[in-house]
Amino acid sequence: MEWRVHSVCMLSGLKYLMVCIFSVILVIGFSEHLLFSTHLTWQPVDRSSVREIQLEDRNSLSTSDNRPLLVLGILSAELNSDFRNASRSTWLSTVSILQDTLPFRIIYKFLLDQPTNDTIVENDKYNDILFLNDTHQGRAVKFGYKLYVWYKYIYEYYPDTLLAVKLDDDVFLCVPQLLKRLNELKSTKLYYGKANKWETNPFAPYIDEMFVVVGKDLLERIVKRKYCTEQCNKTIDLIDTNYGDTSLVSWLSIYDDVDFQGDNHRIVYKLSFETIALDHVKPLFCLRYVLCHKSSIQVMKQLHEYNKPVLVSDAVTGSIFSGDIVRTLLPMPSLATHHNAFAIMDKMPGCDNWAVVTTINYPTKAVKSMASLPNWCLVIVADTKTPLESTYLSEIVMKNNSNYSKIIKYLSVKEQTILYPLLSEIIPLNTFGRKNIGYMYAIHHKAKLIWDFDDDNDGIVDINDFKKHFHYVTVCKHSQNILLNPYPYFGGKETRTWPRGFPLQYIKSNETLPKLCTSRRNVQLGIVQSLANNQPDVDAIYRMTRDVPFNFGASRTFHPPLVLPRGTYAPFNAQATLWFAPSFAYMALPLSVNGRVSDIWRSYIAQCFLHSKNMCLAFSSPYVIQDRNAHDILRDFNAELDLYQKSKQLVEFLSLQQNSFRQYENLDFVELYKQLYTRQYIEQLDIQFAEAWTKTLASITESA
Repeated sequence: MEWRVHSVCMLSGLKYLMVCIFSVILVIGFSEHLLFSTHLTWQPVDRSSVREIQLEDRNSLSTSDNRPLLVLGILSAELNSDFRNASRSTWLSTVSILQDTLPFRIIYKFLLDQPTNDTIVENDKYNDILFLNDTHQGRAVKFGYKLYVWYKYIYEYYPDTLLAVKLDDDVFLCVPQLLKRLNELKSTKLYYGKANKWETNPFAPYIDEMFVVVGKDLLERIVKRKYCTEQCNKTIDLIDTNYGDTSLVSWLSIYDDVDFQGDNHRIVYKLSFETIALDHVKPLFCLRYVLCHKSSIQVMKQLHEYNKPVLVSDAVTGSIFSGDIVRTLLPMPSLATHHNAFAIMDKMPGCDNWAVVTTINYPTKAVKSMASLPNWCLVIVADTKTPLESTYLSEIVMKNNSNYSKIIKYLSVKEQTILYPLLSEIIPLNTFGRKNIGYMYAIHHKAKLIWDFDDDNDGIVDINDFKKHFHYVTVCKHSQNILLNPYPYFGGKETRTWPRGFPLQYIKSNETLPKLCTSRRNVQLGIVQSLANNQPDVDAIYRMTRDVPFNFGASRTFHPPLVLPRGTYAPFNAQATLWFAPSFAYMALPLSVNGRVSDIWRSYIAQCFLHSKNMCLAFSSPYVIQDRNAHDILRDFNAELDLYQKSKQLVEFLSLQQNSFRQYENLDFVELYKQLYTRQYIEQLDIQFAEAWTKTLASITESA
């Protein structure tokens, strides 16, 4: 039998007379089945003495739902009801709306020290407050104890919890994005959040207490130890540093199997000033970040407006590609080991500047123009349908040019097999992917620059325009977003002109058209994409609905190159692109997707690595004119379906990954391809290709 003392306070008329009515209610039953209970004596929360805890019946949790359980504790204060209501109406409402589609079952509580009349009334309304029975008040006073009490509560009342979360009430969560990230990292020993490196803390780095996640095993270890206030054993007891984060890291310091996951580049931390915060908040915020700390109520509402879910009925609409992990890696046959070498040098001399093209046509104007440039070497990657070498070269080699063999290489299928046996074995014949062998040939032959072009794109970037300290424009400070549409800056024919591969969801978004500022600050360029006049690179939807051909209105005199800042993505192609040596490792064109998708996937993947290595992508006014080969637009549309359905999700995934790939580029490249396979962007063939590419590249580097 338990007694509950409950005060109900009312304001009376103009005199604001407080009338408190005390009622004593007899409640019969065990405490673990009560929705609301209070003891007359104050004791720490535990199974035998639960005071002022509203508790969902554990039996009400669906036993048929096999998703892991995640429990959120939102530390708040009595007077912060506005923040609690803002959370309820924004990101917590998203949890409620999406509860059946999220990768976790979710339970949340607001954590308050002690009940007051107002908070009791609030809890009667929302049934989501847990009173910790803590008399310590003030900033940085026994926050370790509050965390300990929260962990004990989870352990006792939700023993099947996989991940336990504590966050502050001024944190806004990008719910689908955060839970997707936690689903990728989930483990019973997870320790996740924003990593701090406080030099005076012997246990640094540690996870900041404004948002911290621990896995089930770590939670259990903590609650089975003694919380100590005096005469403590530092190696056994839980010692409180007054801060939740430094207390927690000291508790975990005795274990050597903690899965530490600092995710700083996905977390916006301490946006203390309203003007700065609002300037930082953009419609694409949750594509880049998973949470925002020090959010004002206005910031929470604005972020929610940008990120709120839109629910549609399956009966009247199709499905949307998620980009989530939907399959596991299957055992793959080992790459052929019978080759004596992965890359064999022929008699062709080295060259600083190489142009690479693959074709099945007779020499076009673009190929002939390229072959005539004195400071460039050209490799023509043949396929089974390409005219024979003697016929092909006879049409592009002038009779009085006796040195053509030093600058033009016709790379036959037979030579491809001999010189690069591993790549030739993996890459199917009669595919766009054979161009990869041409890239490798140029790298092998001492390339410092590679011009990647198609045989219907006539012209080439003037490398003198990109010398050190060249003049360019870039996104102004505080205007950066994850996506940028470069075409409007260069004077596209219509207000909304977009490149092939640009996510269709954002072709009308003003956020992808940021304010630009001029600069001469030195940047390391990795890639330069030249736009094309006459037949610009646009997708089939554009061609079916807009006027093409057209020319860009920009000139190189009045429109300097557009350099994308780190973390901003835009698609580029394999039709007219200049690559600098530090970026060569990322030239690989995926094989298992259509050629109209392959170069776009390559462009986004390459940018992921460029961002992690502080290299930049630039777009330039047209240096080339495309005289487009014959195309069937409906066939192009079908070939581009992956671009329409998956580009947005791919950019989102890569944006979250880019800072993870920093050290071992070969291993990172293959690992990224494996992750893309599990998310259905590419097929298993490309994992083998990535391994063949990196092995061949490594053999060239070692022999150099």
